Amino acid sequence: MISLFLDTSCHMMTIAIYKGKRQLYFFEEENKNDLSIKLIPKVKEIMEALQLYVTDIEKVFVVNGPGSFTGLRIGLSFAKTLAWALNIPIVPISELEFLATTDGTPYIVPMIDARRDAIYAALYTADLKPIIEDVYIKREEFLEKVKEYREHITFVSLDDFPSLPVVRPKVNVTKIIEKYIDRVGVDVHTLIPNYLKKTEAEEKLNGTSV
Repeated sequence: MISLFLDTSCHMMTIAIYKGKRQLYFFEEENKNDLSIKLIPKVKEIMEALQLYVTDIEKVFVVNGPGSFTGLRIGLSFAKTLAWALNIPIVPISELEFLATTDGTPYIVPMIDARRDAIYAALYTADLKPIIEDVYIKREEFLEKVKEYREHITFVSLDDFPSLPVVRPKVNVTKIIEKYIDRVGVDVHTLIPNYLKKTEAEEKLNGTSV
C-alpha cells in the first residue's frame, strides 16, 4: 500500500511517501507562506522521482491541527480533494502527537505557542501513548499539571520558550505510520481543522477571549 503523509500546520512543510511501513521518501522544508503554490507541485515532483503516479496513493495521513489557520486549510483542502477524487481513506493526525515522535526521555511534551501566555500542548510517552490529551491552556497551568514528570520530560517545540529547556523536534513519520497504518479513516466530508480553541472572532463574540 502506498501512503502519503502530509503536514502543513506549522513552521515546516513535511511530506513523506510510504509503501506499507517502509519509508520511500521524506521531504521537510521551512514553511515560507507559499504553500498554496508549492504544495501540489512538490507532491507531484516526489511521486515522479519515485516513478509513481498520484493515482498510486491508497491512503492519506494528514495533520489537521492545532496550528496555523492558513497552513491547515491549505494542507487539508489538498488532502481531502485527493482522498475524495481517488476514493481512498484519509486519517487525521495531531500536530502535537507528530512533534512527540521526537526521541528523548520517557515522556515528551510537544508545545505550540498560542500567544498571550497560552500554549497548545500535550504529554505523551515515548511510544505515543497520551497521558494528557491535546489541550489549549495557559502555560503555567500546564506546567503545573506535568510537574510530577518534570525530571523525565523532553519539551519539544518549533517555537521559542526562553524559560524552558526546549529542543527542536526531529520528527519520525514512521512512528505515526506504524501506529495508524490500520486505521480505517474518517469521512472526508466531515474532516475539519482541529484548532483546539475558538477563533478570536468567536471568542470576542462570546466574551471568552483570553
